[in-house]
Amino acid sequence: MFSAARWRERAARNGHTTEPPRALHSSVKREKAQLSSRHPAPSNMDLGLKRRSGTFLWLSLLVCCIGGTLSIENCDGSLVSLLPPTAFRSSSQLSSSHGPGFAKLNRRDGAGGWSPMESNKYQWLEINLGERTEITAIATQGRYGSSDWVTGYQLMFSDTGHNWRQYRQEDSIGVFSGNTNADSVVPFKLHQSMIARYLRVVPLDWNPMGRIGLRLEAYGCQYKSDVMEFDGSSSLLYRFNPNSSQTTKDRLSLKFKTLVHSGTIIHMEGMHGPSLIMELIQGKLLFHLRKGKRPSPSDLHASVWLGSLLDDQHWHSVTIERVSRHLNFTVDKSTQQLQIPSHLSLSDISEISFGGVSGLSALRTLSKKNFQGCMENVLYNDVNIVNLAQEGHHVSITGAVSFTCSEPVDVPVTFSSPGSFLQLPLSAPGDEISISLEFRTWNKAGLLLTFHLQQQAGSAWLYLSEARARLQIHKAGRVLVDIVTGSGLNDGQWHSVSLSGRRGRLAIMVDRRGRWHGTGPPLLPRRPGDPALLWRLPGRRESQRSWMQKPVQCFPRMHAAHPHWRPGGGPDQGAADVPWKLQRFANGHLRNH
Repeated sequence: MFSAARWRERAARNGHTTEPPRALHSSVKREKAQLSSRHPAPSNMDLGLKRRSGTFLWLSLLVCCIGGTLSIENCDGSLVSLLPPTAFRSSSQLSSSHGPGFAKLNRRDGAGGWSPMESNKYQWLEINLGERTEITAIATQGRYGSSDWVTGYQLMFSDTGHNWRQYRQEDSIGVFSGNTNADSVVPFKLHQSMIARYLRVVPLDWNPMGRIGLRLEAYGCQYKSDVMEFDGSSSLLYRFNPNSSQTTKDRLSLKFKTLVHSGTIIHMEGMHGPSLIMELIQGKLLFHLRKGKRPSPSDLHASVWLGSLLDDQHWHSVTIERVSRHLNFTVDKSTQQLQIPSHLSLSDISEISFGGVSGLSALRTLSKKNFQGCMENVLYNDVNIVNLAQEGHHVSITGAVSFTCSEPVDVPVTFSSPGSFLQLPLSAPGDEISISLEFRTWNKAGLLLTFHLQQQAGSAWLYLSEARARLQIHKAGRVLVDIVTGSGLNDGQWHSVSLSGRRGRLAIMVDRRGRWHGTGPPLLPRRPGDPALLWRLPGRRESQRSWMQKPVQCFPRMHAAHPHWRPGGGPDQGAADVPWKLQRFANGHLRNH
């Protein structure tokens, strides 16, 4: 027998709801009615046989539907209701009965939902779906039988639970409307599905007469992912089947993610010389069409730039489509078109190189280096290139190409508003200190870090001023040390800054170029463990004096004795927007956190 329990088990694997669909029940009822009208009532002698036959037909229909269109076409199955309590995390909880594990839709367990210790905009509820999943909708509900519900929230998603990205609709609005009472369900269909293993809900507004209270459900289905990873010196060459016929339309699609700002991703070459190259240059994608096999400036016919800051370790989708004599390039949601000249033809493309090229072809690229990162679901005219590579058909591999995608240990932090800051404890065993970070921004001014010195020697401030790095030590209204170095640091590219001090000697280096000061005060924190490090970026209209005197208001938990920062990027959209990635020093040595 195909029991209800087995139905639920199989439905869960296919990402569907835990009850048979109503349409399926209606189909079975109609079938039974048709059978009854066609045949007379059975005799007692044939009753057992007929019942067994009817049961077999019902099961056949059910299994057919489950294994057929339901699992292929629908992507709206419940994702949260069957998860164990360990799949839920939160910023805090009011009590054990208000824990995140009680935040399932329509459930009344515990206190009837999740509520944090305090109701403010720093709270969040996180769900681990167990694997990367396609999420198509979400529904929210307040805490059962209470005056606690969320009226507005943000959605964040991640593959790792560390590197988070905010979900935004096509109109760039990232705030979702929530509930008006505790019990009604408010569903929201995502305009574009998100692919993630971790989902985080950040309440922004709630019932003013109550507190934050939340129950929720996410809907979607399993996500098929075929990945390959390149180490910066490897590549994969796909040669076409010589028997394949030429068409007027070709389509290449893939997703990629990387932390390296430059590298050749795709190189398509025809039998008679024309080539199409896609490479990452300083975080932007460049598509350029060339003629001839020799590297010459005259070979470049046309080029298209798309995207920005694509080296953020998030997945970005790319589509290249040839329709007759037009090329359409799409990166995420942006599309540009390029017309192929009459003297060039891309219909005779015979090979595609992924991750890099070698020989004379490498000289035709601008980056002059191979891609380092991951690619996913690489399809050329519906041919799965990753599967071919795993099977060894029509594909040759140079160097180390793996069919997994490793995740970096860096933790990104984004300062997305003028009031954003992060404060960490800092202890300095011994008589020296070493702090380093990398950042990128479009702002000319902004505080990078500050801390107090021992023996009431003043405070150290490292900040941007007129797109240059400036280190000052202040005491009693006087500037004891003033060092300026670097230039043009607001170009949106990565820049490294390191600060070191020992026994009065002070050194600051920007992009590996240093400035020294030999008579400064001791650069050590006031007390071991004193929360003295502050990272913050000012708004455009804030003066240097005002933001240097801004008080500290929050203390995130960290275990780093010596923080080491490496920021990631984002454009200035009316406020400072600087992503960061966190590592740590331990006992004076750099070690990934």
